[in-house]
Amino acid sequence: MKLDFFSPKFLHILSCRLYYLLLIKLSLLKNFLILSICYGALGGTVSLQLMDDFSQIHKYDLKFKTDSVLSGGKNGLTGNKMKDRSSFFPYNGTFWIHNLSRNDSGEYKLTTFDSNGKMAELHTLHLLVQGKCFY
Repeated sequence: MKLDFFSPKFLHILSCRLYYLLLIKLSLLKNFLILSICYGALGGTVSLQLMDDFSQIHKYDLKFKTDSVLSGGKNGLTGNKMKDRSSFFPYNGTFWIHNLSRNDSGEYKLTTFDSNGKMAELHTLHLLVQGKCFY
């Protein structure tokens, strides 16, 4: 039997063991748009690598659908609407979402701004939350 590494069955097995299946980063329009696809297990935790470091970012805003879920800048975090089930680590650019639900599936957009308020980068991430694992 040939193993297809991109088959849904293989990806589901991988998610059960690692909490998230795959993080694919495609650099489009270098230093402007980064597109990522991430898979997470229902009820689990997913770690989203938004950027390498937020310490030098003047202002940033992470939106899910139309809501701003995470915002801040050089002076620290100014808002986190998911604070009861998320963790944010600005020093390494990681945003964790705990206790994933199907409602967390969708498009997340991180916009960064320079000191003049002009958009510097746009990062887009598509998160797909899959069913709970059974062994």
